Amino acid sequence: MWLFRSLHVFTCAAEKIPPNATLIFEIELYAVNKGPRSVEAFNQIDMDSDKKLSKDEINVYLKKEFERDGKKRDPSLHGLVLDDIFKKNDHNGDGFISAKEYNVYQHDEL
Repeated sequence: MWLFRSLHVFTCAAEKIPPNATLIFEIELYAVNKGPRSVEAFNQIDMDSDKKLSKDEINVYLKKEFERDGKKRDPSLHGLVLDDIFKKNDHNGDGFISAKEYNVYQHDEL
């Protein structure tokens, strides 16, 4: 819904904004949460301490996080999230996410 409204407003505004005009958008940040990209989180997920995360380990972690969250979700969402995590993070395709792939050595700071 929000995306539709934004596109609609932008489309309407485009008709009134002259060419080569500079547009300035102000955005408000609601919150900054400590992300899961920490050594502590990696070690918490890595139950067998082999320095790589398997699908089973991440699956257990996701289940705990979903339960802790308490929000109602479609059960198929869990599998989709797990697949997405590996698609985006298992860069070498070995079926595990290493500490380097998990990005514990770099910080995504503002």
